[in-house]
Amino acid sequence: MKPIVYLDGSKRKYKGNLHTHSTRSDGQYAPETVIQAYKDRGYDFMCLSDHEIYWKSDAFDDERFIMLDGYEMACEMSWRETGQQYHIHGLLDRSLGSSDEFAHDEEHAKPDYAGLETIQALIDEMRAKGNLVILNHPTWSRNEPEDLLQLEGYAAVEIYNHQSELDEAVGYGLRHWDYLLARGRKVFGVAADDAHGGPIDAAVSEFFGGWVAVEADALKQDAVIDAMKAGRYYSSNGPEIRDLRVEDGYLKVTCSDVKFIKFITHPFNGRTIFNRDASPVREGAFRLDGGEVYVRVECVDYEGNVAWSNPVFPDDLK
Repeated sequence: MKPIVYLDGSKRKYKGNLHTHSTRSDGQYAPETVIQAYKDRGYDFMCLSDHEIYWKSDAFDDERFIMLDGYEMACEMSWRETGQQYHIHGLLDRSLGSSDEFAHDEEHAKPDYAGLETIQALIDEMRAKGNLVILNHPTWSRNEPEDLLQLEGYAAVEIYNHQSELDEAVGYGLRHWDYLLARGRKVFGVAADDAHGGPIDAAVSEFFGGWVAVEADALKQDAVIDAMKAGRYYSSNGPEIRDLRVEDGYLKVTCSDVKFIKFITHPFNGRTIFNRDASPVREGAFRLDGGEVYVRVECVDYEGNVAWSNPVFPDDLK
């Protein structure tokens, strides 16, 4: 099994939030207020993912912070007809070579739902207009895992949505993610805020609760998107993953102080690493026998917060 470094502990990781709203759609605060809040918290990047209206501006960028170009699309007719809806995230991916990219503040009309083919057509259209596609909050949306398996062309699933979890207890998309991974779909996971309002600096807030840390070559849109497409990032609502690699036939991880390190796999059982005296663990290893469809890591701290690695696919290492 060949060695590979997924996350290098010696390299910088840029912290960012991919999903938050402003008064451009259904958010409480003006764009400049939201953006400044994330700057003040030390974030390196964010996407103002307002509904059906594209952000494509560097007006707030500086040497330490950038705005990712993108938006969030919804197809809500399906909620009334099928009991579910779809919210689909687009991030500008210039590597797709689109000649029809959205302009700043350009609006994208919601399609009328006529079955799952409507959602596939929407994904295809978003990609044709130069977007990396992410399926947002599948549990909140009541999406069926079987339906997500039929859809093609998306790169990731939102596995943690902070606002949905905080307000409605439906923020985790791990069931959908593991369903897809177990059936051979190679998709990544992201954590995000989806903040709409409420007190920004409250002890418990819709803001600053879910993020990604991306090991990009530079703090630039193209570099961040390229790293995300390659899976060179982790998602979190608390802990840090500092290094992740396959070496000598083991998947090895180092992280901030946590209570548990979990290796989750299919079709076999995984492994949990912990100390009987509940002292912190900072590293763990899992022997790969090559028969796993995937292996992913969860680092769980003492408050139950989690850092999620992207999945490793042992077949790719043979």
